Amino acid sequence: MVLGSGVAGLTAARTAAEAGLSVMLLTKGELAASATRYAQGGVAAALSPADSPELHFSDTLSAGGGLCDPEAVRILVGEGPDRLRELMALGAEFDRDGDGSAGAGRLAFAREGGHSLARVVHAGGDATGHEVERALLAATAGHPGVTAREGWLALSIYTEAISPGGRRAAGVVGVPAGGTVPELVRAGHVVLACGGAGQLYSVTTNPALSTGDGVAMALAAGAAVADVEFMQFHPTALHHPVMPRPLLSEALRGEGALLRDDRGMAFMAAEHPLADLAPRDVVSRAIARRLVDRGLDHLWLDATSIDDFPRRFPTIWEHCRAAGLDPTREWLPVAPAAHYLCGGVVTDVDGAASLPGLWACGEVACTGVHGANRLASNSLLEGLVFGHRVAAAIAGGRTGPEPTGALRAVPLDDISLNRRPSPGDHRGEHRQFGGVAGLRERLQRDMTTFAGVLRDGPGLERAAAAVSAVEAGLAAAGPPAGRDVAELAALVTVGRAVVTAATERHESRGCHHRLDFPDPRQPLERIVHFGPGRRVRVSAATAVSERER
Repeated sequence: MVLGSGVAGLTAARTAAEAGLSVMLLTKGELAASATRYAQGGVAAALSPADSPELHFSDTLSAGGGLCDPEAVRILVGEGPDRLRELMALGAEFDRDGDGSAGAGRLAFAREGGHSLARVVHAGGDATGHEVERALLAATAGHPGVTAREGWLALSIYTEAISPGGRRAAGVVGVPAGGTVPELVRAGHVVLACGGAGQLYSVTTNPALSTGDGVAMALAAGAAVADVEFMQFHPTALHHPVMPRPLLSEALRGEGALLRDDRGMAFMAAEHPLADLAPRDVVSRAIARRLVDRGLDHLWLDATSIDDFPRRFPTIWEHCRAAGLDPTREWLPVAPAAHYLCGGVVTDVDGAASLPGLWACGEVACTGVHGANRLASNSLLEGLVFGHRVAAAIAGGRTGPEPTGALRAVPLDDISLNRRPSPGDHRGEHRQFGGVAGLRERLQRDMTTFAGVLRDGPGLERAAAAVSAVEAGLAAAGPPAGRDVAELAALVTVGRAVVTAATERHESRGCHHRLDFPDPRQPLERIVHFGPGRRVRVSAATAVSERER
C-alpha cells in the first residue's frame, strides 16, 4: 500500500508493480493534486560534463548544516542521474539548450541557491513539478499492477502483533471518498509518501492537503520521527493574499535577479559569499531580520535584468500578471513562506521505518539527505531515488529496518521498537465541533509568528500554548470526525513535535534559528520522537565518524 501520489509515491508504486507486486495506491485528493506539481525550479543531478556526484555531495552537505547523513547523501547523488534518465525514458521532457523548450539539443541546466554550478534540469521553464507528475502518473495509473483510489483519507496505521512481543504495520484505517465510516485496508507493507506539513503555517507555498498526516500517523504508531524542527522557509514567495503563496523560484536569482531592501539596496553580498545564491536558510534569515527590525511585511526581488522573462519563466509570469505585476518593469514584493519539512519519519537507506512493515519516502521521510536545511531542487531527486529504493527493498524480501543511514543511531532495541500504541494513539476517535476553521487559523497564525524563521524561548512557549489550546478545542464532544477535524488533529500532533524539538534544541543550525542561542553547538545531536512525550537524543556526529572511518 502506498499513501500519496507525488513523485515519491508514484515512483514507489510503479517500481513495485513492475517488480510483480500488487499495489494499492491511496491518495487524499486527486491523483494529480500532490505538492509535486507545484515544484518550479527542477531536479538537481550531476549530469553535465562539468559536474560530478562528488561535487553534488559536497554542496548538499554544505547546505545541510552538518546534520546530513553522508551515507544517504552518497546514495542520493550517486543514483540520482540514473533515476532521472529513467524518468526521461518514461516520457518526461526537460528543457534543452537553444530555445529553452523540450526537444533536441543538450539538457539546459540552471543554477540555484547553494549549488556551486548549474546542475538543475527544468521543464516548461518553471513548471518542472507538473511535468514530473504528468510523466509518472501516465506510467503508473494505468499499470495493471496498481489499483488507485482518490479522495481516501488515512487516519491511522493498523498494526498487528509479531513475536517476540513486537508489532508491525499491517494496513491503514481510513475513510473512503464520499464515506463517513472508517475502514481497514490490510497490506503486507505500508509506504508513507504523503508529503509535508506546510499547512502548519499561515503563509506557505504548500497546497491545502499538506497537513502532516503521514508524520502524525507515524508518531501515533510509535515509529521514530526526527528533525521536524527544521522547517525550511522559501525566501522568495510572492507577497500576495492568494494561498498557497506563488513561489518565485531560486532560478530567478540564478538568472541574475537581486534581492533589495526597502531602501533599494542589494544586501545579500554582505550576508554570504554566494550573495543572492546563498542557501535558503541564510537568505530567509536575512530577509526576516530586516522585516522585523524595520516593521515591514515584505522586501523586493528585482528581476528586471532577466531577458525574455515570459518565455523563460511562464508560470511565474502568469502569477505576477494575475497579481497586477510586470516583472520586466517593476520589482516584485517577496517574503519567506513555509515550504519544506526537512525531517519526518526516520528511515534507513532503503526507506524502512523503525516499525517493521512501515516505509517512508519523499518529504514525509527523514532519510538524512537534507540535514538541517535542504539544498534547492534535491527534493524531487530524493523522491525518485528513495521511492525506487523502497520498492526494490520490499520486492527483494525486506521486512524491517536495518541500522543504516539516519536510522543507524536510533535505539531500535530500546523504547521505540514496535510498542503497542495506546488507545489514544489512533486518530479514528476524533470528534467534530463548531469552529474548526478558527482553531486551524489560530494554530497557523501562532506557528508563523512564534515558531517561524526566527525563534526564541518565550515565543516558543506561546507557540506551545497555541498548540495546547487547539488540542483542547479538538477534545470537545460532537458528531463523528470530518476531514477538517482529522487534518487539524494531524497538524496539532506535528505542531507539538515541531515546537517541542525547537524548544529543546538550544542552538542555531540550518533552518532552525534561535535568537537566544545564535550559535551552533557541539556535540551534534538529532532529536528523535517516539510518539507524544517520548524522545531521545542520538549523536549524529558519532554515526558520521564511524561511516567515514
